[in-house]
Amino acid sequence: MEAVKVFFITVIVFGILIFVHELGHFIACRIFGIRVNEFAIGMGPKLFSRQSKKSGTVYSVRAFPIGGFNNIEDGTVETVDEEGREILYHPPREELPEYAFNARPVWQRIIVIISGALMNLILGVIIMSVIVIGTEKYGSTTIAHFVDTETGDKTEEFSGLKSGDEVIKVGSRRVFTGDELVYSIFYKGAEPVDVTVKRNGEKVVIKDVSFPTDEQQGIVYGIINFRIYSEEKNFINTVKQSFFGSINVVTQVFDSLVGMVTGKYGLEHMSGPIGVGEVIGEAAKLGIRSVLSITVMLSMNLGIFNLLPIPGLDGGKLVFLIAEAIIRKPLPRKVEEYATVVGITLLMALVIVVAFKDVFVMIFR
Repeated sequence: MEAVKVFFITVIVFGILIFVHELGHFIACRIFGIRVNEFAIGMGPKLFSRQSKKSGTVYSVRAFPIGGFNNIEDGTVETVDEEGREILYHPPREELPEYAFNARPVWQRIIVIISGALMNLILGVIIMSVIVIGTEKYGSTTIAHFVDTETGDKTEEFSGLKSGDEVIKVGSRRVFTGDELVYSIFYKGAEPVDVTVKRNGEKVVIKDVSFPTDEQQGIVYGIINFRIYSEEKNFINTVKQSFFGSINVVTQVFDSLVGMVTGKYGLEHMSGPIGVGEVIGEAAKLGIRSVLSITVMLSMNLGIFNLLPIPGLDGGKLVFLIAEAIIRKPLPRKVEEYATVVGITLLMALVIVVAFKDVFVMIFR
């Protein structure tokens, strides 16, 4: 029964994230008068469909409630060659109908492409705001006291830091909330790091603060060894916590991507749908707040990942549109098609490898 519950929660979370992403593309198309031939909720066989008499768009509900998709009119025409074989004909831009995607100005097409990712980021901010509003106490960046990680004893001073210090920076990273402070020490505290604080109204830089560390899957990270004061829950602080909480999640996503590129994180640190589903299951055991927190991370991750300049992703399309804007003419369609096929093939290969890794870990853990 628990496995069924986790499955449905995972499907709902992924479904909402993909649906919101596609909704972003759809809204942008409607704003610019680009025809969407079909807007589908779910995937697979159609269960129900209705065509709008005004726009011509077919709205459909499909069998599998996992996301959705847009069939955006690009002006491609199906025709038959001299031997009777069906082929796709791509008319030159001047022959395209005005409502076709490829007939619209580059800047409009760029907005359509990025709007899906933008909607994921907006969704992440909205859910983060819900989490913050439901939080009883907000964490500040002011140190209350230190705690020995081994004995649990309280102290007033540690490695140059003192109780009452308001932490401003960890290394070069500015912090505004307790969550940012905890993550910054987690990420940068694996080695001695400079910490900038406000002490008695003055900025003081404490050199080479050595936080306690731990290691997991070969990655060393810092551990926060102090308690922080809470701050008043009011409108201004709620907005601040929501904004910087969202920024903190985006920062974590970027740090993860940089870590994968630089080799800090390897295949064993990646998770596909199976691994993510397991994480969502663990979060479900802790309650709705934990599920919402995971959803924020996934939504932000989906938005940012989709904008990476990889063929097959929205970011890959964005690169071609930017190139078109610079040289003032589209790149050869074959170049984009070949690049997209290669990009999608590599992405699918990565997904399969990570999925096998997740299954292997689940079986032999």
